[in-house]
Amino acid sequence: MQYLRELERSQYFSAARLKELQIRKLMDMIAHAYREVPYYTRLFDSLGLKPAQFQDERDLKKLPILTKDQVRLHKNDFLARSLKDGHLSVFKTGGSTGVPVEILKDPHTVEMVNSTGLRVFRWTGWNIGEPVGMIWGNPHILTTAKEKLRDALLGPEVYLDTMSLTDASMSQFVEVWKRARPTLLRGHSHSIYIFASFCNKHAITSVRPTGIISSSMMLLPSERRVIEQAFACKVTDLYGCEEVGLIATECEKHEGMHVDMESNYVELLDHNGNDVKAGEDGAVIITSLLNRSMPLIRYKMGDVASLAGKACTCGRTLPLLNSISGRVADFLVRKDGSVVAGVSLVERTLTRFPGVAQMQIVQEDIDTIVLKVARDPDYSAATEAALIQEFKESVGEHNEIRVEYVVSIPQERSGKFRFAISKVPNPFG
Repeated sequence: MQYLRELERSQYFSAARLKELQIRKLMDMIAHAYREVPYYTRLFDSLGLKPAQFQDERDLKKLPILTKDQVRLHKNDFLARSLKDGHLSVFKTGGSTGVPVEILKDPHTVEMVNSTGLRVFRWTGWNIGEPVGMIWGNPHILTTAKEKLRDALLGPEVYLDTMSLTDASMSQFVEVWKRARPTLLRGHSHSIYIFASFCNKHAITSVRPTGIISSSMMLLPSERRVIEQAFACKVTDLYGCEEVGLIATECEKHEGMHVDMESNYVELLDHNGNDVKAGEDGAVIITSLLNRSMPLIRYKMGDVASLAGKACTCGRTLPLLNSISGRVADFLVRKDGSVVAGVSLVERTLTRFPGVAQMQIVQEDIDTIVLKVARDPDYSAATEAALIQEFKESVGEHNEIRVEYVVSIPQERSGKFRFAISKVPNPFG
C-alpha cells in the first residue's frame, strides 16, 4: 500500500522528475547486480566495466541483450547472493515462444509488483476491497490464512476457468457474478471475448462491471467492440509478463498504453540494436527496476511494440506506447525477408469474410502456411477460396496456403490463445 501511494503520486510528476527517478533506480539496480549477482559480476569484469562507468540510460547500451535461453539455462547464476536463501516465489512463463522460463522473486518484490497492478485497476474505477471476476487459466486456490486475508481485504475473486469455457461453465459464472457482484472483470483477452459473445448470444445483461482489464494476449479491435457491447463498459488493455510484471497499460482515456516506468526501463530496438523512432516497430527490451532477487537487465521479451511520441490527455506523464504489435513468433515472413503481423491478418479476416468464427495462422516454413479455421453456419466454399486468395496476396502468390478445419482453436497450457505462430526466424528475433 505504501508503494501504491508512491505510484499514485509519481504518475503526475513532471516528465523530467519522473525520468530522474527512473534513472536513479536503474543505476542502483546496475550496482546491485554487479555486487550481488554472479552472472553480472562475470559479465562486467569480462567487458572491463564497473558500475561507476554508468551515468545514465545511454550507458546501458554497453551491456549485451539478455535472452530467455540464457536465463533458463543459468537460473542460479542470476540469483543475488544475499537473497537466494530467503523465501522466494517461483513465477513461470507460459512458454509461448519456446521453453518456459522460471523467475524467482522475494516477498518485497512481489508486493511492489502487485502494487503496480492495483494502480492500474484503480484507473478503471475499481476500488480496493471490491470483488473481482477473473477469467483465467489454472485458477489459484487459496490455501494459507495470509492468502485468504489478502483476498478478503484487496477484493474477493471469483473465477471462470479458461480451460473449461463451455455454455455450462459460463452460465454458472453468470450466477456466481450475480451473487458476488464484482466491479472489475479481468482475464485473457480472447477468453473475455468468448464470454462476451456468450452473453450477447443469450441476451445476458446482469454482468455489468465498472472496469474491464484484458491481458496476456493481443486484444483485437473487433473483439474489443464485442466485449464493450456485451458489458456496456470500456476495456482497459494491459501488457505485462511473469518475468517483470506490468509493462504498459491503457488509462481511462484509451489513447495508448502508459509505460510503467517507475518499475521497468523499456527499450524498443530495431534489428541493428538501435532505438526506433516514434511510430516504428521495435523489439521490446526490459530492465526490471524492482526484482533485486533475480535482476534482469536488457531482457529480450520476444514482443514487438511502437512508441506513440505524444502525451496523453489524462495528465499522467508516463510515456505512451501506440500498441503491442505482437510476439516475435506472431510475424509471418515473406520470401523477400519482409514481415507481416499475423494478428493483423487474423483481424482483417474475421471482419471481412463471413462464417469464420475463429482462426489461427501457422507458418510451417517459408513456403507453407496453414489456416486453422473454426466455422460458423455462414461459411461456404466461396469463403475458403477468398481466404486462400487473401493470404496469397498478403504473404506471396508462390506460397502454399492450406486450410484445416477445427471445432475450435486450442488453448495453450496456460489457458491463453495464440492467433499466429511462425516457425520461421524474422528480423525481430
